[in-house]
Amino acid sequence: MKSPEPHVRDIVSRESPEPLYRQIATLIEGQVRSGQLEVGSRLDAEPVLARRFDVSRVTVRLAIGELARKGLVVRKQGKGTFISQPAVRHDLRRLHGLLGTLFAQSDKAHVDLLRYELRVPPADVRHAMGLRAGQPALLLVRLYMIDDKPVLYGEDWLIAQAAEVPRATARLISTEDILRQVGVRLAYAETSIRAETVGADARKSLKVPMHAPVLMLRRTAYGEDGGIKEFGRLAFCSDSYEFYFSTRASGAAANPLAIRTVVGADEDKPENPASMGERK
Repeated sequence: MKSPEPHVRDIVSRESPEPLYRQIATLIEGQVRSGQLEVGSRLDAEPVLARRFDVSRVTVRLAIGELARKGLVVRKQGKGTFISQPAVRHDLRRLHGLLGTLFAQSDKAHVDLLRYELRVPPADVRHAMGLRAGQPALLLVRLYMIDDKPVLYGEDWLIAQAAEVPRATARLISTEDILRQVGVRLAYAETSIRAETVGADARKSLKVPMHAPVLMLRRTAYGEDGGIKEFGRLAFCSDSYEFYFSTRASGAAANPLAIRTVVGADEDKPENPASMGERK
């Protein structure tokens, strides 16, 4: 039987330096993100895809593996491979802009502002921000959603001056933009990422089982005067977010927002603040 002719967008190039399996993965990823392949639908079987792209089944298997690594497909034993909800990709060089990233990549995204209050932070946050005893800070707690699925629970503490921004405005802009509205510009930030368990409120909001680890991002943002302007703890559903960053050769132009990043759970752990999401 003659193999069906591939659609023009499914043609891969054997002259390209990009491996064939990555070309195939990129083409399928584009169809997933554009909605041509719907979440929950079954991906064609390996023999069908091999004919469609005129490649071997080994090449197709590698492409599917690449898609699975990105969380775009899930394999079900005896049933096939199915399209899953694409992960939101966030560039770690852009420490802020989580709202923009989410809305840019999903037209079904929305954010609930659960708490917005000026209060004296707990001791661990006070020490992390270098605040005096009794000095207040602005607390924002947000739940980021795609459809009805929670993907991120964020707890941010900002300097008290940020409370001048009305709640209705703060609900839809980034913490960086909140600070900018009160005349504070950020110069650099420090970030760490590791797998951790979270407190009851965060666990309930994210709908994760007790003791189940989530991807926790901690960040401390500094202003142009060197002072700490924000301390945040953000818990991500690990199958919903993908973090990435690129590196430059020595001597290349530096990124305007310098970020010192620690990724993984094997680094020396800093002082451990109380679990986020606990009722205070």
